[in-house]
Parts: sequence; structure tokens; C-alpha cells
Amino acid sequence: MVKILKSLSIFFWLGIIFISSNIPVPYDDPNRQRAIWEYLYDKSMHLLLFGILSYLIINFLVEYKKLKFRHIAIIAVLFTYFYGITDEWHQGFITGRGVSYYDLLFDVFGAIFGLIVYKVFQKK
Repeated sequence: MVKILKSLSIFFWLGIIFISSNIPVPYDDPNRQRAIWEYLYDKSMHLLLFGILSYLIINFLVEYKKLKFRHIAIIAVLFTYFYGITDEWHQGFITGRGVSYYDLLFDVFGAIFGLIVYKVFQKK
């Protein structure tokens, strides 16, 4: 039952990421340079959303006792990376959104952040 709930939480969070990526951004001036706070907000959201995804994946995979933690960490980061690729591809079709390799980089940073948070709270 615990494994089912943990897997459902992953799918729920994947849906949250998809829905948030599906929100169009209205065009104002495509050549307008964004303010620093807009940039920081955007990157922090990538860190947060994909960090939580990584954490949920790790939390699910630790239920399988035969997996070593380093393998779990690799799976979680790679899964998050590949989902980040599909997320950026998806954003390429949304009005006002675009594909950004920097966003993908922050998705991976978020995955690593989720791994670190899991390790910190696992020891307590």
C-alpha cells in the first residue's frame, strides 16, 4: 500500500509540473530583457519543482531494499533529467514559452538538491 501511495505521489507531481508548464505567458515584447527577480523566480521554481520530484522518486525507490542508494540516486537524477527534457520540449509549443537549456540545467540542480535534502532528513 505504501509503494502505491508513493508511486501515485510521483505521478501527481509529474502532473503538477506538466500543468505549470502548460500555462501560457502572454507576449508583451519578445526582445524585452527580464528583470533579475523574474529570472531568479523562474530558476528557483525549476529547483523546487524538480527537487521535489527527485525527492519523491528517491522516497519511492528506497522501498526496494535490494537497490543500493547510489543506484537510487542515479536513477532519480536521470529520470528527473529526462523529464526535464520532455518538459522543455513541451514548453516549446506553449505561447510565450520556449526551450531553455538553462532551465534544464536548473532541473538537474533541483534533482541534486532533492537528493541532498533526502540524505539530510534520512539521518534524522
